[in-house]
Amino acid sequence: METDTRDSDFNRIFSEHHKPVYNYVLRMVKEQSVAEELTQDVFVKIYGALADFRGDSEISTWIYRIATNACLDYFRSRPHKKSEKTDLLSSEDLLKSTLPEDRQEVPAAEEELISAEMSSCVRGYIDDLPEEYRAVILLHDLQGFTNQEIAGITGATLENVKIRLHRARRKMKEVFSCKCSFYRDERNVLRCVEREEDEGGNDV
Repeated sequence: METDTRDSDFNRIFSEHHKPVYNYVLRMVKEQSVAEELTQDVFVKIYGALADFRGDSEISTWIYRIATNACLDYFRSRPHKKSEKTDLLSSEDLLKSTLPEDRQEVPAAEEELISAEMSSCVRGYIDDLPEEYRAVILLHDLQGFTNQEIAGITGATLENVKIRLHRARRKMKEVFSCKCSFYRDERNVLRCVEREEDEGGNDV
């Protein structure tokens, strides 16, 4: 009976979460075949661990913790490729990069800038972020997790999650200002087009 219950719970979880988890993993690893394999591994782990899940966190947080760990383990297992690592944070970095309490919420314009409805070029720039920055952007802006939930998913402190998210957005904005022109479409959604370069490599 317990097996039947677990199978039923797993089928519900798989139906609800497989597609978004796959999309998240694909954004992290950027290779379809790898994403398919990792996503399969994620759900095998979910099935095996489901009986031990006690509800200490939201089921979605638990699922994305497994998915994020699978992605990071994949990056660590590639000795032939230099890992994209974020800068080590000194105490001075922490003080400089932390947003004041009254500015923890991202301004609406910035939130919209990196939204699920942005055009493909923006998603391409997200793909180019270092792994730890990419994870927090995807988890927060595309999957809708709070900073506290992301801390639980990634194992980072809440303060470091805020810092990574802030730095990821800053890197994105720097790229946007150099590479993109923005406009509103017919639905009033903010979109971008990449600026063309002349023969000398300058934006036109």
